[in-house]
Amino acid sequence: MQAARADLAITTDVIVGFPGETEEDFQASVAAVERLQFDNAFVFRYSTRRHTPAADLPDQLSERVKEERNQRLLEVVNRIAIAKNQALVGTRQQVLCEGPSKTNASRLTGRTSQNKIVVFEGDAARLTGRLLNLHIEHSTGFTLYGTVF
Repeated sequence: MQAARADLAITTDVIVGFPGETEEDFQASVAAVERLQFDNAFVFRYSTRRHTPAADLPDQLSERVKEERNQRLLEVVNRIAIAKNQALVGTRQQVLCEGPSKTNASRLTGRTSQNKIVVFEGDAARLTGRLLNLHIEHSTGFTLYGTVF
């Protein structure tokens, strides 16, 4: 996939703790996440839904096991996502300015073509809705910070 487009970002959703999931099954999921190096993943614990076939399956896992697996997989996903964001420091990224940041209205926020959030300084009235070239200066893990060229 990345041979076709080097800046491709891939995300996924993963459910852990489905009835009958063994530790070996879970480890296979962790290995797949490690191998595929998703830019991000939404990890959820399986939860029983009444009147669904899975609700009646044998080998329902305890909430403790599901939560523990959820946390273990999140650690892997977060480590990979943080490293991928850190690799963007020092690069030029095209960003669609979405407007003022939700956490600091004196700053702007936007997204790269890979849907990564970037925070930067600028005039909201002039820049909102525009594609901008930003120099990525640092990352705090999941958020990138940049300067408009």
